[in-house]
Amino acid sequence: MMKFTEGKAVITVPEFEKITSKSEVFYNPDMSYDRELSLIMFKASHKRKVCDAFSGSGIRAILYALEGAHVTANDRNPCALTSIKENAELNNVSLTVCNEDANLLLRRETFEVIDVDPFGSPVYYLDSVVNGLDYDSYLFVTATDVKALCGFAGKAALRKYGIKTVKTPFSKELGARVLVTAILREAAKYGIGFEVLLSYWKMHYIRVFMHTQHSKKAAFTCMNMVNPVYVCACGWFSSRTAEFCPYCGRETQCIASVYLGPLKSDRFLHDIAGHDLIDRVKRELDTPFYHDTHYLASFHGFQPPRVKDLIERLVMKGYQASPTVFCSTGVKSDAPFDEVVKTCFDLQTF
Repeated sequence: MMKFTEGKAVITVPEFEKITSKSEVFYNPDMSYDRELSLIMFKASHKRKVCDAFSGSGIRAILYALEGAHVTANDRNPCALTSIKENAELNNVSLTVCNEDANLLLRRETFEVIDVDPFGSPVYYLDSVVNGLDYDSYLFVTATDVKALCGFAGKAALRKYGIKTVKTPFSKELGARVLVTAILREAAKYGIGFEVLLSYWKMHYIRVFMHTQHSKKAAFTCMNMVNPVYVCACGWFSSRTAEFCPYCGRETQCIASVYLGPLKSDRFLHDIAGHDLIDRVKRELDTPFYHDTHYLASFHGFQPPRVKDLIERLVMKGYQASPTVFCSTGVKSDAPFDEVVKTCFDLQTF
């Protein structure tokens, strides 16, 4: 057995060399960052009744329980069931442990917080997840099928998420918006909308945190923020219909259609302090999408400017601009595309 310490929790799992879906009991040490952040968001929600729908070793459920949550830890794997019980006892916490398909569990009972972190895409569970959400509840979702979400596997994106995607320089943010879109569509059928509290990309996964809004009006408002996006190989993009790029004249491609609303809630995040990612998200301009300075430099033929310098110059010109958590070389701005490119060129002379 292997022993791991994470936050206040200590767990043991069968020995493994490589993390795969076929592991005897699933545990990924690299996801400790996500679990730490999830715990912060959970505590800020002030909720107690939690479902960890894909519990694996039980680490996430135990961390929630150690913070006072009443947790249902579920996993279809019988070996995981044993591991969850043993690790719960090791940490002196009480869990409700289930060994069934998450779809069945979430259609039988409702929860104040549902955490969905499957191996791969969560899309197969979203309809059941929506049914399992209590009034005024929270939904935390992870997706690891980033090729489909981020525009690199168009057929898979269309099949799984019902969205026509294309390759873009802002692929990581696009992935988060595709995932949010899929969740909104499932919820809207039941008269449920969402406020997106936080979203980010890290390593091999995308994670979104959302708060339910139970009303047909909220559902309609959310779906009204799902619109086509037109993109060009030069880096230009817009939600306005354009068959040809106004900057370079090339034929555009269309992403049809994706959520273009806020990807964070400053209201919810306001009182959360001391976490680097949340602090950076608070400072980020909440507009779709970002300009990847390295992509622009490669396409237009200039040396990539420092993100800090480009932001400062755009702000000096009277525009808003910020870094983005989705891309270390990305800049968000309300400046027109031609102004962004011109400013990049201008910075070459200094």
